[in-house]
Amino acid sequence: MSLGSVHRYMSILGIASTQRKRRFQKEPPLEKSTNTLQNVLKGDFKASQPNQKWVTDITYTTCKDSTLYLSCIKDLYDNSIISHKISNKNNLELVIDTLTLAFDKIGYNSIKGLILHSDRGHQYTSNLYDKILRMNDVIPSYSRKASPTQNAPIESFYSTFKQECFRLIKNKTKQIVTSTIDEFIYYYNEERPQYNKKELTPLEFRYQFSL
Repeated sequence: MSLGSVHRYMSILGIASTQRKRRFQKEPPLEKSTNTLQNVLKGDFKASQPNQKWVTDITYTTCKDSTLYLSCIKDLYDNSIISHKISNKNNLELVIDTLTLAFDKIGYNSIKGLILHSDRGHQYTSNLYDKILRMNDVIPSYSRKASPTQNAPIESFYSTFKQECFRLIKNKTKQIVTSTIDEFIYYYNEERPQYNKKELTPLEFRYQFSL
C-alpha cells in the first residue's frame, strides 16, 4: 500500500501527474484543494462513540542513519491509535497510506460522517487528500496556521511517545527505531492504562462501547 495507494486513488478520481518524475528530481508542488479549510472540530475533543472524531499529524525522529517520519491517526473516543505508518519521506504518499490503513481496518461503512482533523500541512490541504475524504463521506477539519493546541490530542500522543519510548532507545538505527515504534503503539493501545478512560487501555475502553 505504498505508492500504489496514491496511484489507485488518482485513477479512481481521474487525476494524472502533470510531469514524469525522474530520479533525484524534486517532487512537484501538490495541487491544493479548492474547498474552504474549516475548523469543524473547534477544539471539542470529546467523542461519544468510536469513529466519530479522529485527529492526525506527522512527527519525525532522527536516527543514526536516517530521519524517519511517523504518521498516526488517533480516535478521540478511546485515544487509540487507529493506524500508523513510518516512512523516509514526509509526503502525500505517507498520509494516504496511513489513511488507507485506517479505512481498511475500521471498514468504509463505519467512517461515514466521521470528522478527521489535521493541521494545514501541504499533504492535508492537497486536492487528492480532500477528494479521498469526501469520496468516503469523511468530513475534513483543519487547525488554524501556527496553532498546535487546536490539534492537542495527537500532539499529546507524540509527546508521550517521545518521552516514554524514543528517548529511551540507546542505539537509534533505522531498523531498531522502526521496530520500537511498532512495539510502543501496540503497548499504548493494548496495555497502557488511560487515566481519563477509567484507567482502561484504549482498546478495553473501546470494547466496552459494544457491550
